[in-house]
Amino acid sequence: MPAPAIDPEIGSVLEQIGALLPVLDPPRLAEIRDQRMLLLEGVPLSDEVARRDEVVPGPQGAPDIELRIHTPVGLTGPAACVYSIHGGGYVLGHRSMDDLRFDRWCPRLGFIGVSVEYRLAPETPYPGPLEDCYAGLA
Repeated sequence: MPAPAIDPEIGSVLEQIGALLPVLDPPRLAEIRDQRMLLLEGVPLSDEVARRDEVVPGPQGAPDIELRIHTPVGLTGPAACVYSIHGGGYVLGHRSMDDLRFDRWCPRLGFIGVSVEYRLAPETPYPGPLEDCYAGLA
C-alpha cells in the first residue's frame, strides 16, 4: 500500500521535526529513558499533595500494575478522579511524569489524580501496554 500523500509544506516541517528527535533504536532506548528520568529527579514537589504508590492486579498472565495516587492534603470525603496515562507513545515515560501536573491541579481543583505505570514497548509489544492501562483503571 502506498504511503498517503502529504502536503509539501507539512512534509518539510515533519522532516525538520524528525531531525530534532532522537532515534529510538534499541541500543539507545535505555539511555534515552535514563536521561528523561534524570530530568524528573530535580523537580520540586508541593506539600499540598499526598502521593502514594499502590499495586493492583495486572492483566491476566501479566505482572501487577503500579499506580501513583495524588490526593490534596486535607481532602475529606469523595472526590472526582482524573486517571492519567503518561506520555511517551508507550515506549518512553514513567508515572512520575504526572507528579508536577497533579501537584498543581489536585489542590486547585479538588480532585484525586492517578497515574498508571504501564510496561513499555518494544519489550512489551502491543497490546500489552494498553492492557496494563486498562487493568490499572479497572
